[in-house]
Amino acid sequence: MPQTYADHAVAAYTAMQQWMSAPDGTSLYTETAPATGNPYSYLWPFSRALIGTLALAGVPATLVGGANYQSAVQDRLAGLAKYWDGAAAVPAYDSYVVAPLAGGGDKYYDDNAWVSLALIQQYRMGLTTSLDVPKQLFRFAQLGWDRTAKDPDAGGVFWVQQGAGFGLSNHDRGAGASAGSAEVGFHLHELTGSSAYDGDGQVVAQPRSTGALNMVNWVGKYLDSSRTGSGPFLNVVRRDGSIDTNVWSYNQGVMIGANVLRYQLTNDSAYLSQATATANKALSTFGNFQGQPPSFNVMLFQNMLMLHLYVTSSLQSSILQAMQS
Repeated sequence: MPQTYADHAVAAYTAMQQWMSAPDGTSLYTETAPATGNPYSYLWPFSRALIGTLALAGVPATLVGGANYQSAVQDRLAGLAKYWDGAAAVPAYDSYVVAPLAGGGDKYYDDNAWVSLALIQQYRMGLTTSLDVPKQLFRFAQLGWDRTAKDPDAGGVFWVQQGAGFGLSNHDRGAGASAGSAEVGFHLHELTGSSAYDGDGQVVAQPRSTGALNMVNWVGKYLDSSRTGSGPFLNVVRRDGSIDTNVWSYNQGVMIGANVLRYQLTNDSAYLSQATATANKALSTFGNFQGQPPSFNVMLFQNMLMLHLYVTSSLQSSILQAMQS
């Protein structure tokens, strides 16, 4: 079976390169195949190409015909650099390619969390020795915390940077941006040994220090539909206090991952129990997962694989069966 899945991965990668690589040598991709609209993809789908390439680079060479995908990872990083807005007051990645190739775009906190997690994966694979960019992007996430005390369910990380562009009208604070950024903070705590990334854990507009604990606790307080700590977790809180009640698979994933990372940092089994309960809820909620975008399911399964090490053989089998089916 490992060879079958490796073959599928190589076939998908080959198709992506054949049909979606931008033809101008920029190391970028088109948004669709065949290409329509903008000449390049937005950051969100590009980040999926990056994480997929990293995953393929981690497959044993014996399963991929002796190929080495480390140079492909470097090519993805060259493309990623073309979204970086280093001139911003708080540098981060734009949602679209910046000058001179294009005009950039809004900065989304969830997009930057997904890129951070990819770069942390690159670090854990030994393909880089620097955590400078994830550290900077976590600072960006901290500054995305809602500090307006009069907001309903105050706190949480905004979806998009406020004060310009789409951020003038959209004031959503969501599970993805908040718990995804929390994962980044917990990873940085583990990798650097510094608890400064945790924050004080308060779910208020103006905590003494904002970090991963504040972020994950906010999602647990305001977006847990069951009020038990296990989810399913809803999507966003809007400025008027209404809730987007969509239940997306990736939001369950980032809460699973955040709690697994908390367990690894503290050895407190309560966090592992929360992650396990969320995984069981996700498996029962989504059934065959065909009602969810494939990219969202991949994010859920990647986080479930972090949990896989610590759970019963029965849940391990359920996770693997869901992925395989």
